[in-house]
This record gives sequence, C-alpha cells and structure tokens, in this order.
Amino acid sequence: MTASGQHGHSGYVVAIVGATGLIGQTLLTVLAERNTPIRELRALATDGQGRRVRFRGDEIPVQAVGADTLAGADVVFMAATKEASERWGPWAAERGSLVIDKSSRFRMDPDVPLVVPEVNAHAIGSKRLIASPNCSTIQLVMALKPIADHREIRRVLVSTYQAVSGTGRDAVEELDRETRADVAGEPAPTPAIYPYPIAFNVIPQCDAFGDLDFDGEEWKLVRESQKILERPLQLSATCVRVPVRVGHSESVYLELDRPADPEEVRAWLAAMPGVEVVDDPSRRRYPTPLMAAGRDTVLVGRIRRDPHRPEGLHLFVVSDNLRKGAATNAVQIMEAVMGR
Repeated sequence: MTASGQHGHSGYVVAIVGATGLIGQTLLTVLAERNTPIRELRALATDGQGRRVRFRGDEIPVQAVGADTLAGADVVFMAATKEASERWGPWAAERGSLVIDKSSRFRMDPDVPLVVPEVNAHAIGSKRLIASPNCSTIQLVMALKPIADHREIRRVLVSTYQAVSGTGRDAVEELDRETRADVAGEPAPTPAIYPYPIAFNVIPQCDAFGDLDFDGEEWKLVRESQKILERPLQLSATCVRVPVRVGHSESVYLELDRPADPEEVRAWLAAMPGVEVVDDPSRRRYPTPLMAAGRDTVLVGRIRRDPHRPEGLHLFVVSDNLRKGAATNAVQIMEAVMGR
C-alpha cells in the first residue's frame, strides 16, 4: 500500500479516490513528475478493487474507498463520481484531511472554494474541502483573468471543441473503435457513450440539457466562471464534442468596456503564470490540441480585434483537459495549501 519510500517519513499520506480512471491515472503521473513528497500513496476506487496502479516504479493495489482506507490521509483527491464525493469528501475533511474534489458536487456550494490557483488562490482561506472546476472553465478563466485585470469584460461568448477524454476512458475507446471501423470500410458500431457516432463527426452536446435548452456543461462555464472571477459575467456558451482524444479548444469572443490593442492583450496574457501565447498568423502559429497535450500550460492565440466592434476581441484557447483541466490543477491546489 505504501509508495516507494524514497521520501522516508518526510512526506504526506495521499489517497486518490478514482485511481484507475483517466484523471486518477493522470494524478499519479503529475504527482510523480512534480516530486510531491509522498510517504504513502493509497489508490482507492468505488469499484475495480484487485487492480493495481503504478506510481514511481511501484505496483500499488487498488482498494475500496471507505473509512479505513481514508483514515489518517493528509490529502484526499476525489476523482470519481459525484456520489462518492458527497459521501466521502465531507467525511474526510471533518477528520482533518485536505480534500480536493474534481467532481461537480461541491463547485457551486457557497461554503466550498472553487479554485484555480493562478486566478483565485486567496479563496482557499482555511477550508479543508476545496473544489476544482470543470476542465473547460479552468482554461477559460486562465485566459480571462489577465484581461479582466485591465478591462471590464461586458460580455463573453464561448464555443468549445471538447475532447472525448473529458467523458472518460470508455469514450476514448468508442472513438478508436469507430475510427478503425470507418478506415477498414466496416459498418459503424452502434454508439454506446454518445447519442451519435463521434468519429469524423461533431456533436453539439456535452451534458444533459437544462434551463433554456443550454446543456449542463454550458451552465458550468457560466456559473463557475462567475464564482471564480467574483463578478457577474454575462457569459453564454455552446459546448461541442469533437473527435479529439486529449485537449479542449475554445473560441472566445469578448466585449470590453473600451478597446484593447491585440499587442497589449498578448503582453497581459504572456505575463500570466501558466499561460503561453502562441500567436503568429504570418507563420501559421496558433494553438492546437496536439500542441497542448501532455503539457500544463494554457495556450492562447488568434488574438484579434473584432472588425465591427472596436471593443470586441477574439481569442482561441487550448489546454490539456486531463492535466491543467483536472489533475494538475488539483495538485496545484494541494501545493498552494501545503506551501503555507
């Protein structure tokens, strides 16, 4: 059950609930890459016990999440279902663990901070249960924050192009299956994860439809961005699933209180920790999901003024949804708390 022991007794006891999922697996990778001091790593799951995960060269058996496997953990990453978060997140926090929840269960709870450390680390306060935002929200607020520091943002329109890994491993396998069948000239397999085939297609729905026929993902972008940026942004979104494995893209249109020169905007974004400007139209330099995959940086390009409204601004924002959009942001929250 313990990690490799290379940190002796100097590290933290860390539990990952959902260790076998895509985000759980990425958490293991990120914790190893960032040399997080870990004395004991507990790989937990709501199902899938009996499997093993690899961490720093060790094979760690996956155990069932429960009072006995969470007791005494310094940090608990919740990377499973909303139901698991609801049951075990407050339980662990009340017993002294720092709980970082990647599910949507507590994001809009007024008593739970919703945190992107580069944007609003101050919101953490003394709380022991902290929510990490939706992947598409994280990259959006990373791009909006440096602009909001210099201009009032009056309106935001976002169209997303979201990778299938945002739905989980089964969706990635569905894309692969459908792609292989198409290339081989075979009949398309019946979709199991999405309402339509995703290979060679785009689906303008990423969650269940709700108020005003906006889907849940679209409302998450609205409400989470308002909470993180602490302002009543007039934001509307259309979320689209695309046949990409990893990396969410967003076409963003902003209306500001007064015009901003694109060169100014590039400088503001370049000065933002965790953001990289990739923007040189003359050399066809702009962000793509393949460019962002495997990295923790939010890439921003296609920065240009609207031809019809001088205060209008267009951006294209891309990030690895499993890393900065999920696992890395959660680890950065841990580092922000433990660093104090």
